[in-house]
Amino acid sequence: MKANNSNFEAIPAAALSEITTGSALAVIINTTGESNILKSLGTLFCHSSYKVYYIEPGINQLRKTLDLCEEMNLRRVVITGEELPPIDKFIPEKPYSATLISPGSEFTGSDLLSHILSDNNADSFSLVGYQLYRFNPSKLKRLRERFFEEMRLGTLRGGINNAEPLIRNSTHFFLDMKSVREADFPDNISHLPNGLYGEEMCQLARYIGMGQRFKSLFLYGYVSKSKYNTTSTQLTAEVLWHLFEAMAASISEDPGVTVPEDMFNKKIVSMGQEGQELVFISSTTTGRWWMVVPDVKNNINQFIACSYSDYLTAYSGEIPLRWLFFYQKINPS
Repeated sequence: MKANNSNFEAIPAAALSEITTGSALAVIINTTGESNILKSLGTLFCHSSYKVYYIEPGINQLRKTLDLCEEMNLRRVVITGEELPPIDKFIPEKPYSATLISPGSEFTGSDLLSHILSDNNADSFSLVGYQLYRFNPSKLKRLRERFFEEMRLGTLRGGINNAEPLIRNSTHFFLDMKSVREADFPDNISHLPNGLYGEEMCQLARYIGMGQRFKSLFLYGYVSKSKYNTTSTQLTAEVLWHLFEAMAASISEDPGVTVPEDMFNKKIVSMGQEGQELVFISSTTTGRWWMVVPDVKNNINQFIACSYSDYLTAYSGEIPLRWLFFYQKINPS
């Protein structure tokens, strides 16, 4: 199956090892045996120059394929259809940071959420777009005990740009298309009346593609046998389009490493006569923001992703909740 768009090229799974490092933006790994998403991708116009390879290795070869991509430093997008495969076939065996976009605690497939909440290799974790009435309170408690981040659907809708800092530094992403409400995603097999709008899911995919440390994304929760021209398949393809276009345009920037000073603006906010000064950094290129949080024990500063609204909160005289959250996480009592 060959996509009409030359940015996407189907190759045999065995040919993946022949790809030289740096020759591809990413590889799509399809374990479903259905190629309708590739066909739908082929109908979309790409506005950046990049190459994405497409392979169908089969579920039994998934771990081997992922390990090969890791060796090649090749970013991968795994599409698995209705559910995630068994956890042992894809979960990293070394420290990682992850983001899950899911409607609730019982919609994660393969009990992914429970695994991450108990996995010592999970250095950081963000749960984005969940609906509180669909979330098990005991799992929410465990999430907060581990100082993992969260953003409810209602909070996200108040300003979707505030979700970007939760996504920015993750290495592994898990995107459940059931997070999109049924009106926008008719193949939502859970028939959820509430959820993300289609545009919001595309915007989150764009934030993922802009991420500094992106390694892999698992996309699931869609009917793999849906025809390429259905609303649900087209939306799934558009989500991937936003991901790849953002990856192609992504700029590597980190105020915590040695970079030209003219890439960033530094803003210092005084919290009153006896309060400390809060330091914020903004990129002159992308408009992304960071806040400086002190690591008291090690006498160093950490640069934490934040949003413009966090700076405005500090400017108005209040300490941002995000700053307090990370101060407590970095400096446990």
